[in-house]
Amino acid sequence: MDLPMSMIHGDLHYDNVMVVGDQVSGLLDFEFCLYDWRAMELAVALSKYVGEDQPLPLCEEFITGFVEHGELTDAEIDIIPDLINLRIFSNVVYFIGRAVSKEDSIDSLTSRAGTYAKRVRWVNANAAALSAQIRNKMAALKQQPQTVLA
Repeated sequence: MDLPMSMIHGDLHYDNVMVVGDQVSGLLDFEFCLYDWRAMELAVALSKYVGEDQPLPLCEEFITGFVEHGELTDAEIDIIPDLINLRIFSNVVYFIGRAVSKEDSIDSLTSRAGTYAKRVRWVNANAAALSAQIRNKMAALKQQPQTVLA
């Protein structure tokens, strides 16, 4: 894939973001920080939200904040659902590794298996809606007048 690359946090989601009011005040947990596809940052965050009961409003809030600070190409938007699934599958491998190294019991993976399956099913069923949501947010942002500082 010929997607833009960038340094990413690699584990950016609601458990690792400190907020004061409606502003991000800090980030936690840099163990997965790496040079990766730029779109993977958004995919990682959304992979957490797709496990919730009503994921689209949660995804919309994060997408809104994300696109305010950077633009994604059409190719990146198209691949986001696949990258979300990649993140989910990498979590499975991560917890298998933790079980093999005896850092966790295999039960930590088996207890997550249902959640991971639910997330993948949701992503597969809602891929077009998710991509459309990202496109719509980016288009709306482009329509806003830009402030020029003197």
